Amino acid sequence: MIKQVLTIVALTGVMYLGACGNQDSNDQQMVAEIVDAQIHVPETIEIGEEILLSVQLAQGEVQVEDADEVVFEVWKDQERDNGTLQEATHQENGVYEITHTFDEDGIYIVQTHVTARDMHVMPKQMIVAGDVPDEEVEAFQESGGSSNDEEESQHHHH
Repeated sequence: MIKQVLTIVALTGVMYLGACGNQDSNDQQMVAEIVDAQIHVPETIEIGEEILLSVQLAQGEVQVEDADEVVFEVWKDQERDNGTLQEATHQENGVYEITHTFDEDGIYIVQTHVTARDMHVMPKQMIVAGDVPDEEVEAFQESGGSSNDEEESQHHHH
């Protein structure tokens, strides 16, 4: 009788451990692809002119039409505390956009804060608005510019 009980307990333990092992491999297969966010801005930006800023979201080959939140943060270089936050409007084909007006010449940073499909991504892009000397733009880029804190700009939650 004791042998039968021990055999049942042992088999139950083996089946339980086997199920746990299968669960881990299923979890690994189900890890979703990262949501990719591509910021699009005009090549030239005139001061005082309303422009369109957009971000296109995709996960693998699929456009993300169901983002929980897409917010644009825009600030002049070295003046992030004076920046603006604006919630984007969903258009189509995974595109979310805002309109923005730049009031003075300078180098600006546009960062999108995207929460979609249990992930959060925050890509940044530099924008030159109005007249900025080439030397100033080159110095900004050489110093690392908007990518100097790249580690902070990508957060993924699974």
